[in-house]
Amino acid sequence: MILSSVLARQPPGLSSVYQARDFWGGWGSSAGKIVSVETAKNVATAYRCINVLSDDVAKIPLYTYESPARFKIDRIMPDAEKQNIAWLLEVSPNRYMSPFIFKKSLMQWLIGWGMAFIWTPPISGGSRPEMFVLRGDSTFPYYDKNGDLWYRTVFNNGETAYLPSVEVLPLLLNSIDGIYGRSVIEFARESIGRQLGAYETQGNIYKQGLNPAGILTVNGEMSPAARDKMRGEFEERMGGSRNAYRLAIFDNKVAKFEPITMKPIDIQFLQGIEATDVEICNFFGVPLNKVNMGKQSYNSNEQNNLDYLGGTLEPYLTQIEQAARVKWLPESQQSTTYFKFYRKYLLQIDAQARADVNVKNIGMGVNSPNEAREDEDLSGYPEGEKFWMSRNYSPTDNSYFTAPGGEPNDNQNQADAEPQVGSNERGGDGSAGGA
Repeated sequence: MILSSVLARQPPGLSSVYQARDFWGGWGSSAGKIVSVETAKNVATAYRCINVLSDDVAKIPLYTYESPARFKIDRIMPDAEKQNIAWLLEVSPNRYMSPFIFKKSLMQWLIGWGMAFIWTPPISGGSRPEMFVLRGDSTFPYYDKNGDLWYRTVFNNGETAYLPSVEVLPLLLNSIDGIYGRSVIEFARESIGRQLGAYETQGNIYKQGLNPAGILTVNGEMSPAARDKMRGEFEERMGGSRNAYRLAIFDNKVAKFEPITMKPIDIQFLQGIEATDVEICNFFGVPLNKVNMGKQSYNSNEQNNLDYLGGTLEPYLTQIEQAARVKWLPESQQSTTYFKFYRKYLLQIDAQARADVNVKNIGMGVNSPNEAREDEDLSGYPEGEKFWMSRNYSPTDNSYFTAPGGEPNDNQNQADAEPQVGSNERGGDGSAGGA
């Protein structure tokens, strides 16, 4: 068993702990609310932002590429028999998870706790290679007496283990030392706490059935128990949505009932709920249209999506790509093999944008028609492996139009006579066909 062999390993004398924090109970806020990862999810905007980010990263395939020489790049395909790294990333990272769930779980730990960890245990006893996501709330770095880094983690069954850093890929947010990260929620605690307080206040208003608070004056003196009893009887008969706007009847013990109404300025906090939602989106870097707010026009949302991909998702993707190259590949392969998220997959939901990209790439000789068809999950055809480029393009040194000796090349007349956008097969040297 993997777990038993891991538990048998012990670091050579832990002499210091970088920072002791075994449990995060949350962060206080000026609104009087404790904001933790779980309570933050009670705020619809925060919940939506966490899921938007984790879903978007999870649905992008992570491919493995090999580039043994310049201008030569080959994608390494998943191999079920060898169970290579591409197979783990694209088919089955471990015995329990699909690639989507694996990446989504990783992102949720990273966003919520500021730290996420992928463990690749050593293969022994004929076991299959696997990758596991460690719990971000119970995995922490330790140093041994030699200064080597270990990770102490608590598995779901309660067992504690120490893992050498060579087996663990750490991902960090808001880190200033490269060892510990800080959660987005920690920085957004005031906005989230304010929203939790607003939700509670709004809930109390509806709980009272929109009935106003008031002052009930009675004849004579009453003991604390009698006051509580009268208050309870009044709230029972008049409180709650089912009693909203019902008629109140008092006996002669009640001298006066003075309602305390809410002024319009006191109700403006309801308008502040939306403003706080915008703040929360800014902390997570999620555009408003992703949480069904803000402008819904196509052009503005398209620009928001571009900013979102470049400014919000790109740092997450880049960190995973770079860390994977260092941790999952031996040094002998790191110069020629690398990992890359297939970012074009994000265009799959936009048929028009996808078509425009394919037309441009095929017309410029960047992609072959078969490569474009592969993106659409369509089979290729025999002529589809050729690369095409417009005749109107020529080398910058004008060699296409000048024959040896300085005389005009016959191809110039041909190009002038056929200035159409027709395509030719690209030559083996990368020039336009006919050069």
